[in-house]
Amino acid sequence: MTTPQEHRSVEERREQLVDAALAVMTDDGLPAVTTRAVTARAGLPHGAFHYCFGSKADLFRAVLERELRRSMAAAFAVEIDSPAATAKITAGIRANLDLVRARPDAALALTELISLARRDPALHDLARWEHDSYLEEVTANVEVWSSAHGISWRRPVVQVSRVFIAVSEGITSSWLSDRDDAAAEQSIAVAADALATLAEEDAA
Repeated sequence: MTTPQEHRSVEERREQLVDAALAVMTDDGLPAVTTRAVTARAGLPHGAFHYCFGSKADLFRAVLERELRRSMAAAFAVEIDSPAATAKITAGIRANLDLVRARPDAALALTELISLARRDPALHDLARWEHDSYLEEVTANVEVWSSAHGISWRRPVVQVSRVFIAVSEGITSSWLSDRDDAAAEQSIAVAADALATLAEEDAA
């Protein structure tokens, strides 16, 4: 006999399933993410999966969307006192690294998911969606803080944002390999100094 389930909205059930999917990915690896494993981890009947998601790809999209909002897009929205480009870039990259340091196993699981999406033709649109959404949000954040502090860029903002993403992902990837905090901080300092050379304050 199944345990009676508390009534919850579809959105609440979706969040349960996203939590469960990430937990299965983190604990057991991406191949272990089946609809039955996810619903079992969530404590829901198997039929709840298709009530909330059309396919496993839809679930993966929901996982990436939520984690995207916790990652660098949010990190570059971090508020700091200094208007200097170097300080803002440092804070943004460090905030992203801090998210990874707080949950390294989850970060590795998400890296595996994105890698799969890039290789699997059935999930290729998911990989492109993740990339485009990431770039769009980071670009928007960079535009907002640049405008607020009178900073202009020697290259189009979208190009600058692509470099921010590449640098930040490289630093977090290195940290996941060696877990060397001091080396990561040194890399952040060098990267921020280099990227800040693309910025200039608008003339008053």
